[in-house]
Parts: sequence; C-alpha cells; structure tokens
Amino acid sequence: MFELFERVRIISNNLIGTIVDIYEANGTTKYIVESDEEYPECADDDDRFPLFYCTEKDIEKVE
Repeated sequence: MFELFERVRIISNNLIGTIVDIYEANGTTKYIVESDEEYPECADDDDRFPLFYCTEKDIEKVE
C-alpha cells in the first residue's frame, strides 16, 4: 500500500514521481502520480508535470 505524497517509480517507463491522489475504482486502488520531471514545451503551465494513472502493481517505492 502506498501513501499520498510518497515518491515512487513507474516500472514501465522508469519515471520518478509523487503520488498526488489515491482513489478506488471498481474495487481497485488507483494512484495518480505526478512526474518529477518538468516538460517546459507544454503550452499550458498546468501540464508541465504530467500525470500518470497507475495501480499498485505499476509502481514501486523510491528511497
């Protein structure tokens, strides 16, 4: 189980980010992970740090 604001790595793309939301959907816990890496080419400042929707098996804790 992961906690809000915990730093994690998305296994599939090796991206490091922070859990910014946790919710339940169809009996599965979902985690929204905000990338730690900024993408300045994004036109909208709100999109500069992309969000990724993950399940517990998609992420692992970062020390």
